[in-house]
Order: sequence, then C-alpha cells, then structure tokens
Amino acid sequence: MEPKLKSHTFAQDFAAEDGTVVLSVAYTLPSIENRDASPALEAIHNRYDQMGEDLLNNAASTAQDAIADYEISSQAGLSFQPTTEEMSYEVSFLSERVLSISRQFYASTEGAAHPTVLRLSDTFDLQDGRKLTFTDLCTDGIAASQRALKAVQNSDQIAQLGLSAAEVETAFQPEQFYLTEEGFVFWFQPGELGPSNSPVEVTVPYSALEEDLVQWFR
Repeated sequence: MEPKLKSHTFAQDFAAEDGTVVLSVAYTLPSIENRDASPALEAIHNRYDQMGEDLLNNAASTAQDAIADYEISSQAGLSFQPTTEEMSYEVSFLSERVLSISRQFYASTEGAAHPTVLRLSDTFDLQDGRKLTFTDLCTDGIAASQRALKAVQNSDQIAQLGLSAAEVETAFQPEQFYLTEEGFVFWFQPGELGPSNSPVEVTVPYSALEEDLVQWFR
C-alpha cells in the first residue's frame, strides 16, 4: 500500500538559566498518515517517530555541555556562539514495493567557517516495513558491490575530484545509498573522498547493475 507522507518536525530550543539559547534543533522526518492501513507502514512510521525522539534526547545531552561552555565563557568574559542543528528529508523513490528516503543533517555554529553537512538515507520494503540493504536488492551482493564500485570509480564526479581508483575503493561503502528513478545514488560523507565540506554523491544507473538486481525490484 502506498504511504501517505507528511512531515513531522521535532524541534526544541535549549537555554541556560538566564534564558540565553545555546542550542536550537529542528529535525524534520517523514510521518505516515495512513499507517493504520498496514503493519509495514506502521513499522516505518514508528521507526521515524522513535528516531525523532532519540535525536531530541541526544540534543538534550549536547545542550548540557553547551550550557556548561556558556557559563564558563560568561564567567571569563568571553563570547559564546550558539549552535543550530537541522535535519530534512526528501522522498527520492517510491514504487509499489519500495520507498527510499534521502536525509540531510546540518549543524552550524555562529562564526564557524563551515557548517557540518551529512548525508543519511533509508530504503524500505513496503510489504513488511523492514529497512533494505544494498545486498537485499541484489542476487549476489559481492558481485553487485564490485560492479557498483567500478561504476563509481569511472564516474565523471570522481574524475572531476581527481581521485584514484584505490582512494575510491577504500572509501566506498555499498550500504551508503538511496534510490532514484535513474538508479542507485552512492554517497560519501565530507572528508571520505578528499577535502570536501559537503557529501559527495555518485549515481549508478540501474542498467549497470541489471544482472544483479533481484527479480521483484527490476
């Protein structure tokens, strides 16, 4: 059953005793309106609902450290820069069987040279709600991983970065992917492929892996 998606934002400001906000967070995640229609949809919805709560709990812990830093800075007469954290998502692929979601985490501290930007992703089987791995979508995970690696190594993006095949092989993780209409998008976090402040993404068309895809996903 096709999920009816809407956004749910888990947001909170954390402040010191004097009211100064030291950390602001807003994590926007998918929520499934028709989750009662099937156990699979309910499982996916609950996964993101729990994720949002966990993110807020982690933020609360981070905020305690930020408050301590703020108090020390205030006592020393030093300036303190608050931090903002955000998460957003995009439905990158949806079929009768598969839902794939790309997420982005963003963190910025006032005055910092560059924000922290991370890529995250989830792909689900709409029949049972389980999170799918790259291997789940392939008949031979090892062979498919090697084909995917070869395609990434030969991609225009990698050529533009001037990276060697060995560097790509060291950083490549087939489970770091999401799906689009065009193919698998394999991603690398900042710093995994040379100096970069943003994730690097490489699309490998389905045709490059057609021999290895499971029948129900072709």
